[in-house]
Amino acid sequence: MSTASKVVRAAGKYGLYSAARLLTARQPRILMYHRFTEAPAGGEASRENFRKQVAHIRRYYQPMTLETLCGYLESEQRVPRNAIVITVDDGYRDFYDIAWPVLREHSVPATLFVTTGFVSGDLWLWPDKISWILEHAGENNSVFQWQGLRIEENELKTNSPKIWKRLISFLLAVPDAEKHEVIAALADAWGLELPENAPERFAACTWEQLRELQAAGIEIGGHTVTHPTLGQVNSSHAELEIRDCRARLAEELGREPFSFCYPNGMPDDFSADLMKQVEKNGFRCAVAAFSDAAGMKHRFALRRHSSGNNWFQFCKAVSGVELIGHYLRGQARVHY
Repeated sequence: MSTASKVVRAAGKYGLYSAARLLTARQPRILMYHRFTEAPAGGEASRENFRKQVAHIRRYYQPMTLETLCGYLESEQRVPRNAIVITVDDGYRDFYDIAWPVLREHSVPATLFVTTGFVSGDLWLWPDKISWILEHAGENNSVFQWQGLRIEENELKTNSPKIWKRLISFLLAVPDAEKHEVIAALADAWGLELPENAPERFAACTWEQLRELQAAGIEIGGHTVTHPTLGQVNSSHAELEIRDCRARLAEELGREPFSFCYPNGMPDDFSADLMKQVEKNGFRCAVAAFSDAAGMKHRFALRRHSSGNNWFQFCKAVSGVELIGHYLRGQARVHY
């Protein structure tokens, strides 16, 4: 942990978070989650830790869906003080099983971004395939090499988490079609056959579950059809991912979706042209997956603050401490 983080953690016990909440009361924050578990596991939010976070939001903030927040931004109305949006990416079933009961218990809304091909059972998400391969590979694997990527023989014995990070970083930077070739080649090289359907721990919500969630006040937003990194596909492919995602959501859920989420969502994963495509295809706002000083300035590139199982990171994000830090540094990673 950095020295600055240690100072913030210590100061948080003496009113820093309350002060930040007052200073940033007119600056909405969007929180970003992905996975949920019954017990703590890595960065995934456990049921009890998420319950603690949601209770905190209910007590001190004005929780709302992204659609509600963007309605204020679109009409240039004044946003309520201490507005907070909980967003969750991808559409995993653990949202329905674990997160939703907690949200319902505290009457807190949220926005769930779903990958329509994943929900329909046409595919499972490619980072999960990497996890599955590494979990099922034996320790004595042959060398695997693809362009600049090289995994040495027996490297899995000591470096499995590091290998996962290397693979993910490499695959995010290659064209989408090549990414799937690499994953297939890796499985083949190590004598594995990937399951056709997502294993249970990687399963998606069903359409029926999404209809139930929507009826109860959870906003269902778009997250493409197949979850490609949009910066690694051509313009026509990107438009199909955006347009067909929106059409399928409308068909299955009976209403036009409002919000969109860029897969991966880092600065290199979307552009001004992609933002225009999202707007042209009927979405009315979109979110990135990083935070900086731009905050809510761009309705099709709204910044989000990471959250998960770590209470310290949650407090920095929800209170506005992280946002204040960006302002003080004048930090804007991109200007759209």
